[in-house]
Amino acid sequence: MRSLTPSLLGVCALLLGASSAHAQNNTSALQQSGGDNRAQVMQVGSTSSSTGLQLGDRNRLDVTQSGSQNTAAAAQSGNRNTVTQDQGGASSQMNAIQLGDRNTISQKQAIGPFNRAVATQVGNNNDIVQDQTGGGNLALATQVGNRNTGSQLQQGRVNQGTITQLGNDNDAVQTQAGLGSIASISSTGNNNKSTQRQGGSNTATGLQLGNQNVLLQQQGGMNNRAEATQIGNRNQAEQQQADGSTSFNMATIEQEGNNNAAYQGQGTSGAFSAQNNAYIDQDGNSHLARQEQNGLRNGAQTFQGASGQSSNTIQNGLDNTVLVKQNHP
Repeated sequence: MRSLTPSLLGVCALLLGASSAHAQNNTSALQQSGGDNRAQVMQVGSTSSSTGLQLGDRNRLDVTQSGSQNTAAAAQSGNRNTVTQDQGGASSQMNAIQLGDRNTISQKQAIGPFNRAVATQVGNNNDIVQDQTGGGNLALATQVGNRNTGSQLQQGRVNQGTITQLGNDNDAVQTQAGLGSIASISSTGNNNKSTQRQGGSNTATGLQLGNQNVLLQQQGGMNNRAEATQIGNRNQAEQQQADGSTSFNMATIEQEGNNNAAYQGQGTSGAFSAQNNAYIDQDGNSHLARQEQNGLRNGAQTFQGASGQSSNTIQNGLDNTVLVKQNHP
């Protein structure tokens, strides 16, 4: 029999305590240690609670809850583990923690609002999928390891999605449909790719530390804000604020290192566009910056340091302004 690590013991104790505190009607608890273990829990009703703990190999955990004020928690340690959590209703909460190899977490919350999903993975070849419907939801995904993939889909207003990746070859995708949502991605390593897609009146923040990384931010509508920060060499950042009536948007790219590329497009879909602002700041050598804006009263600024820089700015419309400064201190 395997023994729990102190960190996993503490996490499980917290999860179990949180679950019993919210349970009023149905309650389910599971603990397994061994090899080919399986677990399936189905609860129908409100204020239900389910917890699970599995240690070993080839473990699977499937939890389905329908109703409101549900709480589900799962903790796994081993190889080839799978966690699937599905909740329908409002004020639901999910927790999933995995330590091991080839782990998969899938969390789905429907109806809403005010659902919360948390997934944490430590290991190799991990995958996280979080799907939320409704407003005021919060999805948190933390991955530590190699070749991890994080995916968040939120539909509704005032949602918040956060993905933090520490490791190698990680990919992250965030999609938010609605107004007033916030998407944040942070990754460390090389050859990573991060993608953020949003509708109108949203904020997207991306941070990449390493080399040969790619960051793509796509926003449609008005009153959006996109911020991209890359530290390293041979990185690429692209921001597109082009779909629909794109006005009052702000796009910012900051890059430190050498041989980086930055591209910004605002109002390029052909719809009405006005009063957008694009800003690029590149420190280091041999950078490429490209900005394209269509519409009225747009502003574009590019600052490049050191030597070997290339800048290209295209503006179509009236009362637009452009500023390019190279070899700036």
